[in-house]
Amino acid sequence: MEALKNRYRREAVEVHCPKHKITRVIYLPEEEMPVCPVCKKKMIIKEVLTEGKY
Repeated sequence: MEALKNRYRREAVEVHCPKHKITRVIYLPEEEMPVCPVCKKKMIIKEVLTEGKY
């Protein structure tokens, strides 16, 4: 992800664990994809948050 930091602007995304319904908001590409604190698997992208940015 280091190569992408300078190329793309940061985007807020909502990630979640589909098994445990735990959600977080992170900024890509600055932050790594988080892991679920319960099952220790990588969370998946649920929604790109663009509302209110324009």
